[in-house]
Amino acid sequence: MTVLHFTLATVAYYLLHSLLAADGVKAGLSRLLPARYYRLAYNVLAVLLLAALLILYFMVEKKPLWPLNKLLIFGGGILCIFGVNWVVQAFSKYDIGEFTGMEQLRSGKQPVHTKLIVRGMNGRVRHPLYFGSLLLVWGVMFLFQNDAAFAFAMVSTIYLIIGTRLEEEKLVAQFGKAYQKYQREVPMLVPKWRRG
Repeated sequence: MTVLHFTLATVAYYLLHSLLAADGVKAGLSRLLPARYYRLAYNVLAVLLLAALLILYFMVEKKPLWPLNKLLIFGGGILCIFGVNWVVQAFSKYDIGEFTGMEQLRSGKQPVHTKLIVRGMNGRVRHPLYFGSLLLVWGVMFLFQNDAAFAFAMVSTIYLIIGTRLEEEKLVAQFGKAYQKYQREVPMLVPKWRRG
């Protein structure tokens, strides 16, 4: 198993993740899986495939990027702590039942979002979960400092940038001028640190 195989598996993971999130695919699969189960099944599959990717990471023969640097390990640890904290804070503003799919399973209805939330962390960055995820993947890369961790961080970054842009198109279609105004005022992936 080489780093190239691991990189291709990571690309495949993200492509499948995006494909299954596409409205057309959801509609097509609704014949096989009722909508109330879709979000939960999507999340379970994502977690299982991510676990498989993690197992692949440990099977890969990795090469160090440079002689191990303790300062970078410390910096990577700080990035991971900050990233986890950011993700936890961002999740606290979400409806966890809805996010996991448990609410849809219970109610049998898909959520309808009619209000654009631009306060809290969303007032600093439009996609706080993605920003926290970026901190995490690069923190891990600096902790391990090898080619496989670097490949994962690069593919994840590219995926998050592309995925964010695709999600933005859906949000503009949903919220129109309100979202376009939000786009002008709040950065997409890198937070503004001053309020206002």
